[in-house]
Amino acid sequence: EMGGPEDEAYPHEEQPELLALATVAMQFDKEDDDELEFLNDNDMSSGAEMGGPAFVAPVDVPGGMPADDAGMGPGFIRQSRHPSAAFFHLFFKTLALLVYMFAGIFGLDFIFVCVICILLLAFDFWTVKNVTGRLLVGLRWWNYVKDDGSNEWVFESLENMSEVNTNDSRVFWMGLYVPVLIWSGLLVIEVLTLKFMWLIIVLIALSMLLANIIGYTKCSSDAKAKMKNMMDQGSAGFSAMKMFAGSSAVQNAFGGLFGSNTSTASGGVTQSVVV
Repeated sequence: EMGGPEDEAYPHEEQPELLALATVAMQFDKEDDDELEFLNDNDMSSGAEMGGPAFVAPVDVPGGMPADDAGMGPGFIRQSRHPSAAFFHLFFKTLALLVYMFAGIFGLDFIFVCVICILLLAFDFWTVKNVTGRLLVGLRWWNYVKDDGSNEWVFESLENMSEVNTNDSRVFWMGLYVPVLIWSGLLVIEVLTLKFMWLIIVLIALSMLLANIIGYTKCSSDAKAKMKNMMDQGSAGFSAMKMFAGSSAVQNAFGGLFGSNTSTASGGVTQSVVV
């Protein structure tokens, strides 16, 4: 039995709710579009207009990894495969030098300068020993005391040292040797001017820097020795394979593998048919 007109659900009765939902959805879409347009158009130029740095898109470094930190530091740091590691490889030691050299200009107390410099040098020692050496030159070292009181050096290195970036290697080794030369000059100056109290900071700085230099120098020598040993073993193995392949027994074996001998009884003549 068919119901009356009042029992039927006509589409136009649901349209107000659908229209309300559609209106809300369109409003959200418009807000998202406005936000994206703001990010695309304004963020790239508003920085310079407001006095801050303008947005610069990251640029891939030729021969290296994508430069996510392309805006950090001078050019030789931006060309590094690991810009952050190269930056902090130089940051703490440079800051320690600046604090020490300009402390007298700003009238800073010796105790304050000593604490700040030691903290910065300690940060630098740990960073160079555990992070930047592994990332920039593929080396790592540590030294520990055995139960019998003897010291043992442990070295780690990449299997193929040719993978190390030349720019990274230059930054790393210059970051080790140049500060030692500067602190050595400061040592001479403090001795000549009889400022023996400030020698405490200089000697602590030299001890930490020289510890990393000694460790990484030994680690680099060990890596070169391993590389030479691998090349010598590869050359010896290649020579042995060449001599083995040139032996008559191997040649006869290969000849028997790829050829077949058939004999005929007619006339007592043996014929060799090679396939």
